[in-house]
Amino acid sequence: MSNNYHHFKMRVVGTWVLTAILLLFSTVFTDFPYSNEIQMVLALPVLLFFCAPFYTGAWKRTRLGRKNIDGLVALTTSVAFLFSVFNTFYPDYMYSRGMEPYVYYPVTVLIIAFVLTGELIEGYPRASRVFPEKQRIDDRVAELFIPVVLVVSVLTFFIWIFFGGVDVLSHAMLSAVSVLIIACPCTLGLATPIALMSGVNKAAHNHILIKDTLALEQMRNVDVVVFDKTGTLTEGHPTVTGWLWAQGQEEYFKNILLAAEKESDHPLAEAIVAALEEEHVVPVALDGFENIIGKGIRVSYQGAEYWVGSHKLLKDYQAYLSDVLGDMLVQYESEGNSIVYFGRESRLLAVIAIKDQLKATASWAIKELHKLDVEICMLTGDGERTASSVASSLGIMRFIADAMPDDKEDFIRELQLQGRTVAMVGDGVNDSQALACADISIAMGKGTDMDVAMVTLKTSDLLLLPRAFRLSGRTVRLMHQNLFWAFIFNLIGIPVAAGVLYPVYGILLTPMLAGAVMILSYVSVALNSLK
Repeated sequence: MSNNYHHFKMRVVGTWVLTAILLLFSTVFTDFPYSNEIQMVLALPVLLFFCAPFYTGAWKRTRLGRKNIDGLVALTTSVAFLFSVFNTFYPDYMYSRGMEPYVYYPVTVLIIAFVLTGELIEGYPRASRVFPEKQRIDDRVAELFIPVVLVVSVLTFFIWIFFGGVDVLSHAMLSAVSVLIIACPCTLGLATPIALMSGVNKAAHNHILIKDTLALEQMRNVDVVVFDKTGTLTEGHPTVTGWLWAQGQEEYFKNILLAAEKESDHPLAEAIVAALEEEHVVPVALDGFENIIGKGIRVSYQGAEYWVGSHKLLKDYQAYLSDVLGDMLVQYESEGNSIVYFGRESRLLAVIAIKDQLKATASWAIKELHKLDVEICMLTGDGERTASSVASSLGIMRFIADAMPDDKEDFIRELQLQGRTVAMVGDGVNDSQALACADISIAMGKGTDMDVAMVTLKTSDLLLLPRAFRLSGRTVRLMHQNLFWAFIFNLIGIPVAAGVLYPVYGILLTPMLAGAVMILSYVSVALNSLK
């Protein structure tokens, strides 16, 4: 990834170096011998090498029946370059018809330079990405704009043919080509990246790390937020609140339990380890260990098999839970305690109640998300009563208890099949699958799966979550404003390029006018993003 980014960076630098030289030849060294030919030679490597991904991207999209900014760049730069090459080798054709044989080599490479710079700002070239199901805003705009520009160009040609007067074919061709040259808003490649950069920087100041800028753009569309409970809605620092021994306790049971839980990285296991170490319990040397995903662990010691985990593991071993213990568990679970079972083969040895305090900001964060018309769901591996207690205390109406990692992923996919846009918030423990399949994956600071998450909240403050959603909305509004400034000058320039002013004032498109449009667009977009 860093290698690709380095090569891409060098492409951008190379493009700007050649652009600077071309601009010198088109403004300062205009009388230099073979100036047009030199400009052509300088522009050629930009199109053949630096612009190649746009052509391949445009071709792939066209085969799929779709268009994006790659197609707009490929169309405009190709037309501008070929038109310039014709005027370079056959200038007399234009002169004989009373027209100037303008070349647009600097305009061509300037378009490419601006768009490449925009992709560099985003941090990873668009042309190398797999096409996302959710199109970027500028891609959607380009998809609509390309056919409009082609239609305007064709109409311009035929209007000149029918109403152009003398030498209509030359003026018709020149005007149709000029429309295609001026139509590409080079700043379109910068409009969304600069807005996204502003949003990402603002997020960073608020302790929100945006790993994928597409997430910042799409978060405003989220209508369901799914929370994992442990370590996300809770503090992630659980403590043991009660021990219930099913049968006569043997001293070595705690030694085996401590040894088993030391092998686990689950937060509930850490709570049991902390409680036993406070009692100065010494772990035994286990003969074997196995992690059972979503259920717990099992170990072997001196020929016997022991297990620790959820009630699913209790059912797997068909261990008997007495009515007395069951009644006591109801009380623990109604208070929001998580329950861990410890047994040997089919014999239940102990039940441990563990409480993880809810985050102080969890309730406020959920209220803020409700104000944004976002539905809240909770997933947890805890039992029904524990899940119900936590959900009701937070005002969450929909929850799934006894959720295995596969269950969490299936729940996300079910929501997506209903047409919902889903954000998954978790801490990376037993919810990596759900994070990976969600439309937007959001992880909580320490201990998160950074490779999966698109957004990371760097602190445990859950109020950062509604703040991130609001920031997404503001960033997209800025993108829309930037797109307006990127397009408005080009839209004004299209009638000039089509020859509307020619009958009265004799004005057609010139490289200077095309350059002025680019500069005005860039300045407007930059100032709007910095406001």
